[in-house]
Amino acid sequence: WDRVIIEGDSLSIIKKCKVKNPDKSLVSAFIHDIHQLSLFFKDCKFEYTPRSTNNLVHILASEAIKSNRGDYLVGRVPGGAEIQAEIDRVREPD
Repeated sequence: WDRVIIEGDSLSIIKKCKVKNPDKSLVSAFIHDIHQLSLFFKDCKFEYTPRSTNNLVHILASEAIKSNRGDYLVGRVPGGAEIQAEIDRVREPD
């Protein structure tokens, strides 16, 4: 992909990611790394999403951490994520 939207449920982190000025907070090294990685994309946007709407991402991230593999989602999606996606799809208006 050359254009990405990164969503997160931490408003303070998303705000820091949107600003290109050096950050002096405790997470400054992480923000710097995020800015460096964003250079690999033509367009990289950071958007806040409330945790209550973030259930699917939480499932995917939790499963990825448990699997301890770099290719976790290549070619497949775990069953729990498919179920949550369907629940979210029903909740979202067209």
